[in-house]
Amino acid sequence: LPMIIAHTARFGTSDKALLRVLTQENILVGGFFAIMGYIAAYTSTRLGERAVDERKLAKPELFFWSRVMSYYPLHFVVSTVFAPMFVAVDRWYGLPWKTTAFRAFLSFSMLQAWFPKE
Repeated sequence: LPMIIAHTARFGTSDKALLRVLTQENILVGGFFAIMGYIAAYTSTRLGERAVDERKLAKPELFFWSRVMSYYPLHFVVSTVFAPMFVAVDRWYGLPWKTTAFRAFLSFSMLQAWFPKE
């Protein structure tokens, strides 16, 4: 919810003081990554100990895929639900289908952050 408020506040007010308070999403993103790092470390340790659970980290690729597959299905559903809106905006701006297809590929493969200009 704070991210939605921060991203939409720019359009809802012109008060500079309020904008400074509401648009500090960079702090929220940093906090999110710190919390997620803590959760990743916590879930890879033995309960009640400060030791790594070897079973969970014996095959790092399985640990990686379990992390990815814990959120990708939701990402896929939300991207699919909102895909018509993204296509409509690209059509509205007269962008070629090639650009729309490339953006869809980036979104569904979660690579859009690597190509911020697209």
